[in-house]
Amino acid sequence: MTRVIVLLSVLSFSAFAGCKPVDGDKIRGRDLALADPHLISLPANLTFAFAPDPGAQRVVTAVEIRRIAAFNGIHIDSLSDLCFEVPLRKIGLDEAIVAMRGSLPAIKDLNVLGLATVGVPPGVLEFPVTGIEPASPDGAGGQLWRGFVRYAENRRASVWARVVVTVTYSAVVAVRDLEPWAEIPRDAVRVESVQGPIWREQPLSRTEDIGGRGVRTPLKAGAVIFASLLSEVPVVRRGETVHVEVCSGLARLHFDAVAEGSARKGDVVELRNPLNGKSFRARLGFGSKAVLVLSSGQRL
Repeated sequence: MTRVIVLLSVLSFSAFAGCKPVDGDKIRGRDLALADPHLISLPANLTFAFAPDPGAQRVVTAVEIRRIAAFNGIHIDSLSDLCFEVPLRKIGLDEAIVAMRGSLPAIKDLNVLGLATVGVPPGVLEFPVTGIEPASPDGAGGQLWRGFVRYAENRRASVWARVVVTVTYSAVVAVRDLEPWAEIPRDAVRVESVQGPIWREQPLSRTEDIGGRGVRTPLKAGAVIFASLLSEVPVVRRGETVHVEVCSGLARLHFDAVAEGSARKGDVVELRNPLNGKSFRARLGFGSKAVLVLSSGQRL
């Protein structure tokens, strides 16, 4: 009868008893020596293998150990398989709250509705603002806040929490309804102290930050204004007259055309020559002026 021997290098979390802890992202000589004193002569920083993922185990077989030992001048007759794992711990509520408040010092009220119960490696717990999911319109169920534990220098283990958070901050707020693609008047916004949920993006805190721009979509009075909502206001709108300068070598031609759509400074706008009805494109410059450079043989 032929026997087939299968050596498993990775087992489930509960498949091997007496696993030794690994505190880095690799299994090194010092880890092997701590697991088996016969290997004390191995170089401490010798890299043997990658450490297992949290919740998994890495089993080093006696055959593998004998090979690495012999390569380093260590000859041992009796060896056993060795098991390694990243030790896990539970995240405490107080630890999570400290990490969250560290990301947002302006937190007024914080209520943790739920916290990940999976084990994580020892390391630094972080809840970055970028991990916050948007709140539902009715605020029910709180917000999902994704974080991680940073361990073994450059590795991360994901965690999450569901929270209800009230943050106090200064923000630019619309005093009245704002129409899209129109320059926001100075008296239409003001800075107020606002309390509300966490936002991934920080709101504008100065009215000067608007800088003559408009909003992309309609905003109701009382809405908080973010930079991502703003856009340059169109210089020319559909149906308006655009003064065109045509350049062809040293020749210059000036005439008025009609815009076929809205455009901002620097955009290429579709124009129509009212004399012959022909459409063409030109790049919009300052004000309602556009410049078109003709290539050899091109006509309008």
